[in-house]
Amino acid sequence: MAGLGTWFVLLMTVAGFLLWRNRLFSARWALWALLLSFPLPYIANTAGWMTAELGRQPWLIYGLMRTSEGYSNMVSASNGLFTLLGFMGLYALLGLLFTVLIYREISNGPGPKTMPSDLVHTE
Repeated sequence: MAGLGTWFVLLMTVAGFLLWRNRLFSARWALWALLLSFPLPYIANTAGWMTAELGRQPWLIYGLMRTSEGYSNMVSASNGLFTLLGFMGLYALLGLLFTVLIYREISNGPGPKTMPSDLVHTE
């Protein structure tokens, strides 16, 4: 996770510098590095979560409480189910909204191809 974070800082610094010099869109190597780095935030997020969660087993409070003692007697199974269904519904709604918005954007198609004014050379 920390290594990928360092990679993101380095990549964004290089991309920002190239953009500042108006060379980002012509530097194929930088565009490929940006494209291939697309799944890395998800990997870093999952790796960080797994490190945090696996690191606290088998002790909930190291040396004082085992994981089997860390549940609440006050929370019923129906409360857990209600919360699970609520989160599932929320994520289903967000997924549907994302799909509708992406479909609408794709159906509009690309706009007219124009060059930014600072990249157009007039002679």
